[in-house]
Formats: sequence, structure tokens, C-alpha cells
Amino acid sequence: MEESSTSSLFSGLDARHPYFRIICLLFVFSLILFFNARSAPGAGPEKAPPSEAYATPQLLTVASVDIDITPVHKNKSDRFNPMISKAADRHQVDPALIKAVIMAESGYNPTAVSTQGAKGLMQLMPKTALSLGVKDVFNPAHNINGGVKYLRKLLDTFDENIKLALAAYNAGSSRVKRYGGIPPIKATRHYVKMAFAYYQHYKAQMAEHKEAV
Repeated sequence: MEESSTSSLFSGLDARHPYFRIICLLFVFSLILFFNARSAPGAGPEKAPPSEAYATPQLLTVASVDIDITPVHKNKSDRFNPMISKAADRHQVDPALIKAVIMAESGYNPTAVSTQGAKGLMQLMPKTALSLGVKDVFNPAHNINGGVKYLRKLLDTFDENIKLALAAYNAGSSRVKRYGGIPPIKATRHYVKMAFAYYQHYKAQMAEHKEAV
């Protein structure tokens, strides 16, 4: 009995309002979606886990560091300081740059020999050492003086541009001139970044030492 009366009620409404049934169905469907969403696990405002909360600052910090460097212990490098200072004064080259090249080339190992045949602290190739008048490439004083003399020549060639001079020290002047800048060689680009990072490190270290004195 109730069913037939309800049915006739909707029939009468349908006759007057053709879209009434559609509106009712949409309303019921909305209610179902609403209650499902509230009961779903994890519903509510999304919160980043604690480890992600600091992701952006951490990435910025990492991005601000161009390359990781590990300078040798001062006890290993300090014994060469008088030779570095002497060569720096003689050829007018920043001692911080000399230290950087030595660190990047040999890690302050006076007997280092590369697979290409470069030797000593500043890794001089035999022909280069001969042209620079280096008598004994494994003699630290001779090697440093020759390497700094060569570095001075490269700085003059590239108008005191340190990065280009470093690129030429690693890959040769002809390649730097050919490309009009740092050659697109992965090893050379890495070398320039590393050596320049060491240069900044030693420059800051020497400035701190002067302030302390």
C-alpha cells in the first residue's frame, strides 16, 4: 500500500518536473561519494613525512657545493711551502693557485708518475720539462719552479683567466684556443672544477692565516 502511494507521488512529481529524478539520483550519488571519501584510510590533509620536510634546503645546500675536495694534511704539504713561495715570487703567480695545481695534479706526491708519463709534484711531461729547463723532475724545487714557470706562461696567454689557464695546463693551449674556452672534454672540465675549488680553499686558508698573524 505504501509502495503504491510513494510510486504515485514520484509519478506526479515526474510529470511536473521532468528532471526531478535525475537531480535525486545525482544527490544520492554525491552522498555515497562523500561518505566513502571520509571513511577511506589516509583521508584528510596530506602531510609530508619528517624526512621530506627538509628536502628543499638540503638539496640547495648540496647544489651550492660544486665539487667535493679533500686537501692533504698540512704536515704533508707544508714542507714544500718555501719552494712554492720562492717560485711564486719569481714568476708572479698566486701561491694559492700553485698549491691548487700541485694538489690536483699529484696530491703532493713528489714521485708521482701518470699513465701518460707526467712526473713529479706538478706532473710535467718530459718534453714540457725539457723546454722549461727542468733538470730533475723528481726534485721538488726543480719541478715546482718549472711548473710555475709554465703556469705563468699560460696565465699570460689567456689574459690572467685562471680557469682557462687550468684547462690549458690539463689539455694543452691549442685545445683551449680551438674551442675558445674550456674544451668539452669531461676529464678536463672535472679537472678545472677540482683545481679551482682547491684554489679557493687555499686562498681562504692563506687569508685566515694572515688575519691570525
